[in-house]
Amino acid sequence: MKKMMTALAAFTLVAGATACSETADTEAASTEAGSIAGEWKADIESASFENDNRDWVLADGQYQCNSCLPPYGFAADGKWQTVDRPGTDSQMIEVVDERTVKFSSRFKGEDTGSSTMTISEDGQTATVEWTDLSGDTPVNGKSTFTRTAAGPEGSHAMSGKWTTAAIDSIDEAGLKFTFALDGDTLSNSGNGSSWTATLGGEPVAIEGDNSGTMVAVEKTGDNSYRETYSRDGETLSVTELTVEGDKLKGVSTDSRDGSKVTWTATRQ
Repeated sequence: MKKMMTALAAFTLVAGATACSETADTEAASTEAGSIAGEWKADIESASFENDNRDWVLADGQYQCNSCLPPYGFAADGKWQTVDRPGTDSQMIEVVDERTVKFSSRFKGEDTGSSTMTISEDGQTATVEWTDLSGDTPVNGKSTFTRTAAGPEGSHAMSGKWTTAAIDSIDEAGLKFTFALDGDTLSNSGNGSSWTATLGGEPVAIEGDNSGTMVAVEKTGDNSYRETYSRDGETLSVTELTVEGDKLKGVSTDSRDGSKVTWTATRQ
C-alpha cells in the first residue's frame, strides 16, 4: 500500500528534506538565475495528475491492490503479513469499521509507515492520513481520492477504482530538497536520502533508499534535466525538470502505467 500511503511520491522523486549543510560554492550557485543548485520547496497545490488510476479490493478477509505494479494482496486480519515489495517486507491491515481501514508497513523489523483511510458517508471520497517513517524525520500528510468505479458487491467501502483528487497536506520535511551542481556532477539530498550522479553517466544507487531504486541524470537543455529511475534494469519512471528563475517545474511519468504528475517547487 506504499503507493497509496505516499501520494507525495511525485515530489520525493527528486528528494525529501534539506541537506544538513551546503558548501560555499553551492550557496553561491543557488542565487544564480537558471541554476538548479540550491534549496527548493515543492508546492503541493501545484500538483496535477493524469491517468492516475487506483484499484483496491477488500473482501472476504483479503486485501488486493490490482493497480500496484505488480498487483499483489494479503490477508486483512489485523496481523503482520509477509509481502515481497520493494522496501517493504511486512504489512498489516486492520478493518476498523465499515468505512475505515488502517494500514501499516515494516522493513526488516522496523516500522516504515502507516495510514488510515476513511470513506465518506456517500462512498464517493476516500481521505487518507499517512505517516512516512522511512526518512530521518517522520513526515505526515493527507491525501484525498475520488471514486471512479464501485467495488465488488459485498466488499468493504474502500473497494473500487479511485483517482487522486488532491494532496491536502505534507509536512515541510517531505517538501524540501537540495541540489548541488559541480561541473558535470549533480547531487541531490533530502530527509535521509541522497545521490550523486555524473550527467549522462550510469545509474547510481540512492543512499537511504531500501527499495533498490537507482537514478541516472542527464542535462537536456540550458536549464533542464532528466532523471530516470530504475530497478533491476527496468525503468520505473522519468522526471523532466526545468528551471525558470526561482521556479522548478517537474513532470514525473511512470513508465509502466503512463500515469503522470506535474508539479512546481520554489527556490528557498
